[in-house]
Amino acid sequence: MTQSSLGPALESAVNLLRGLTRRRSAVAEAHRTADAWAAAHPSLAAQLVASPRPGSPLVDYDLLIDDPSGGTIMIGVQADDGASWLVDHSTHWAASRLLTVNGTHVSVSEAMLMLRSLTRPGLSPQDELVRLCFLRDAAAKEQVTLDDIQAAADSFRRRRDLTSRDAMKEWLDRMGLSAEAFHDHMAAIARDHTFRTRMRDELGPEYLARHRDRFARVRAAWVVSDDEVDVAELHGSLADRWELQLTKARTWSGDLPSPLREAPAGAAVGPVPFEGRFLTGLILERQEAVEDADTLKAAGEAAFDQWLADAAQGAQITWHWL
Repeated sequence: MTQSSLGPALESAVNLLRGLTRRRSAVAEAHRTADAWAAAHPSLAAQLVASPRPGSPLVDYDLLIDDPSGGTIMIGVQADDGASWLVDHSTHWAASRLLTVNGTHVSVSEAMLMLRSLTRPGLSPQDELVRLCFLRDAAAKEQVTLDDIQAAADSFRRRRDLTSRDAMKEWLDRMGLSAEAFHDHMAAIARDHTFRTRMRDELGPEYLARHRDRFARVRAAWVVSDDEVDVAELHGSLADRWELQLTKARTWSGDLPSPLREAPAGAAVGPVPFEGRFLTGLILERQEAVEDADTLKAAGEAAFDQWLADAAQGAQITWHWL
């Protein structure tokens, strides 16, 4: 089905929702009716969502269908009973949710906490939230101790300079978090860490065996500039050069700028175009990968990131506010 042919299906979906009895006692029957409608429209992968109103016998219904152009369409029908939309939907099932990934929900407040720890270059906040949500779901059954949770909290507080009681209390007040909510967040972080560490240890050796060139240890120097820089200038001070970025590093070959990754020891590269500018570099030293603790840890982290990216690609994702 194409988007242009959705009209009759959308009209039928609205009629379906209008015909459902909005009482708690009729929810099972509503699902059976919706399942029959979904069977008659298999290309839409329709799913009925029932949302009982707190303290009320009434139930609100939404119908989720696949958008032929990508994503999900949510259809809702609201009776005109004189209540404003804002008041009527303040207790809606998705009112506080930002994102759902494979059935795991992220609220707006949880997303704000997550965003403070998202630092990976090259990923949008949306991509990182999806991956973190998938990680949270995968790690949900990990067993953690009070010591694990305390270690997560101590690390969290050190990174944010929340080492005093007053600083911590002020931060909780500013974020609108109770001590219990903070404990729950730290427990989730501890489970994430335990799961990530276990997966890293499992995936690392095989990943290193398949990507040994990526984990050669290198010592290199390179400059990225608006104007071309000759290799010989890297041996000087570059004092008369402006608008450039000079880097000297000991790192893994896979973390080098792409023009330098496969260069052997002693090689000079550039100037070559790079990300809209010019790159010139020297590989001063290159040691082939060895299967030691540091290398296995780095390979495990890379393998886990790849596993998480692949898993997130196949996840069922619903954005409620974007």
